[in-house]
Amino acid sequence: KLEATIQEAEQERQNQRKEFEGVQSERDILGAQLVRRNEELALLYEKIKIQRSTLEKGEIQYREKLEDIRVLKGQIGQLKAE
Repeated sequence: KLEATIQEAEQERQNQRKEFEGVQSERDILGAQLVRRNEELALLYEKIKIQRSTLEKGEIQYREKLEDIRVLKGQIGQLKAE
């Protein structure tokens, strides 16, 4: 009977070892996926930063052009008045 109990315990230990190894493997895969996702996220944030900067520069240029137009319209008005 003791031999059967020992054999059963050994079988259980092997089963738990296999399950543990499976969980470790899954953890490693998920860890690698997480690293890749974080890298992708960092790239996306960098792209957003660049797009925001480009947008801000475009908005500044747009406001400058509106100001130029306003000034030119004023000059045209003055020329017409002369």
